[in-house]
Amino acid sequence: MRSYVVSSLVITALWLAACAGPRALSPAEREPLVRESARRQPLPDEVERAAGRLAALTLADQPDTAAEILAAIQEHDAGLEAQGERPSGLSDNGLDLLNSLDGTSSYPERAQQLLERRDIDPVLRRRLERYLESQPLRVAERRLREDRVRKLGSIFNQLVAPVSRFFIGGAVPTIESGRAAIASLLLMHSFPEATTQERQALRAYQEFLERHPDAPESEWVAEEIARYKRKLHRQLHGQALEAAERAMKAGHPDAALAHLDRADRLVPNDRRAASLRVRAKWEQERRNVAIQRSLGAREVVGIPLDLETAAEFEQLALAVLKAPPDQVARHAAAWEDRHDSGPLWGEVRFLQTYWYLAHNEEDEFFRAMKEVAGLDPRRSTMARHARWLINDPEQNPHAFYRAARRADRRQRAGWILLGRHARGPTRRGLPWPLEWILSLPGFATSLVTMPVRLLQYPGTRPHFGGGVLHAGERYLARFPEGQHAEEVHRELEGLYAIRGRWGQALEHHRARAHPDPKRVATYRERIAERTLDAAELHRRLDVRAAIYRSVLNEYSDTPQAERARSELKELVLNASPQRIRLSKEFLREYPELWAPGALGLRSELLDGEEENGEMADEGITLLGRTWVRISLVGKEPVVEEVPREDFARFIAALEEVSYRRLVTDERERPEPDPQRDLFFERARLGLLDEADVRPSARSEAVFLSTAEKHGRIRRTESILPVEIVLQGGLEDFGLAAFPRVRLPRETPDAFLYR
Repeated sequence: MRSYVVSSLVITALWLAACAGPRALSPAEREPLVRESARRQPLPDEVERAAGRLAALTLADQPDTAAEILAAIQEHDAGLEAQGERPSGLSDNGLDLLNSLDGTSSYPERAQQLLERRDIDPVLRRRLERYLESQPLRVAERRLREDRVRKLGSIFNQLVAPVSRFFIGGAVPTIESGRAAIASLLLMHSFPEATTQERQALRAYQEFLERHPDAPESEWVAEEIARYKRKLHRQLHGQALEAAERAMKAGHPDAALAHLDRADRLVPNDRRAASLRVRAKWEQERRNVAIQRSLGAREVVGIPLDLETAAEFEQLALAVLKAPPDQVARHAAAWEDRHDSGPLWGEVRFLQTYWYLAHNEEDEFFRAMKEVAGLDPRRSTMARHARWLINDPEQNPHAFYRAARRADRRQRAGWILLGRHARGPTRRGLPWPLEWILSLPGFATSLVTMPVRLLQYPGTRPHFGGGVLHAGERYLARFPEGQHAEEVHRELEGLYAIRGRWGQALEHHRARAHPDPKRVATYRERIAERTLDAAELHRRLDVRAAIYRSVLNEYSDTPQAERARSELKELVLNASPQRIRLSKEFLREYPELWAPGALGLRSELLDGEEENGEMADEGITLLGRTWVRISLVGKEPVVEEVPREDFARFIAALEEVSYRRLVTDERERPEPDPQRDLFFERARLGLLDEADVRPSARSEAVFLSTAEKHGRIRRTESILPVEIVLQGGLEDFGLAAFPRVRLPRETPDAFLYR
């Protein structure tokens, strides 16, 4: 009895251990592909042959006979519907084909009538909708309607927020409402005379007139073209005059005359343009006279020199042209010791300052240069050269670096105190006292909310200091061993570290007199980590591998080297010529892709039952040639080779599915991928005997189901032209809800009409 109990316990334990262990591979997981030939395509029936004859007669321009065949197809479909069977679906396409024989004049009306049917083919429906949307008159009408909505909606949106706060009460909302009213008037004034949408409508009208010059609508279309052309010419004429005035203020009369020529071509005999042309020609003549005078011979102050003095003067001149700065200073000092400088006194003093520059004493150099700049310019021309050198940011970079630091401190303090109002009142084109009065409420609220910006300052520090970085780099490029190099390196290191630019921070830290090894190690670790993160963004395997190897070679002493080694190993082991993935849900959505004769997947892998084997959500991956990798739930992926003929049919079906989605779902957009398209073309042609192993030929395209790509709930735009907006915060002390007009978006080609 005891032995029986022990045996039962052992058997039970073994059974439990077997149940707890890994499940054995199911037949579907061992052989995920079935070797079945594709089902034979059914021979064309009478209706399909009739559709072929209908197409041939349409191409032969025989509408009467084609109409008889179409009537027969429609009668056949009606009989199928009466019997409760599915119709052929060829009658609507045949009717559209027959409508095309009537030409472009009546085809839009026939297409609209066809769209009113509910049983129309979705592909045909989408094609007809796109055709009607692209008609020039419809495009023009749509663009003009969008223009009206944008203008009225912009004014309404400008007013509605402060007006809604006005009803809440208080002095600040009252002032804000008045300011919004003035801003709305300025917004109306700022609308261009010919907007982008009106230009698009003008182009659509012109296209219609070119296509249909004899249409009944051609007369009023020509009137609209003339009206919008006049508006466009007036706007371009005004822009040309404004450009001419700016050129005159900048001292470029030649450019002003060029803009005036353009203005005259648009609107001839304009008084304002004629007045500007007179001024521009006078400025041009005056400048030409000045140039001619400057090119003429000038009297040079004579300096009496004997032979010895002339030779010394020649040596001084050659030293200025060829010698280093310290030798130039020595020659100038020797000249001053031996001779009375006379007319050359300013030049000699200017050259002597180069002694400080040769010994990296730029502060003393510019201090001495300021003395030269203070000379009387009537007695010494070198005062002007000295002032230019002092005011040049490339020659005197430290002064501009100090100015950049002061400006940065002012900018930080101004933002903390006044926030977005730190730059002064908003420019509205009004007299400046009125602009300041309208901006006072904003200044008041910004001062009250200053503690909040103090708390936000640590997170906003990277947005400041850009001018300091630029000026500091310019100083170090000019004086790499200068007196202030240590100070500038320390400041730039901190600014780059705040921005997370660890490479530049490390460079400036190493350039300091006593770099800290711990900080150097920290910077190197962060650089290596940033490099590894950037490697994952590259699609090409060779680029990623090169980045991993660079981390191993240059940052082998950092903890990130081990990560680079493991990722490089995984990259090498899992590399494949292609990596085109089809998700599991995508395959479920289109079963023709995995049917026999295509991929030939076993149906058990997609039935949702894990006991008989189930495909993972990753789906399948095309690895190159005709090899595919099938991801399994809880198991290692299986790599299988698909027969060449089946793989070609699978690729053809995949491209057909992609095109069908593109033409039936308005949410779909073309996704260009030349590598994917080239691989698909070679697959359809049966040219995959050898894999293209070039990294540039690899594609990582992903095919997702409609639900995965766009969500399970289909998003629809609201038919209401307005939306409710909640707005408020610390800047205006409150929360307000108000309606706002939904402005139409610009079309992708709008930039061509600006």
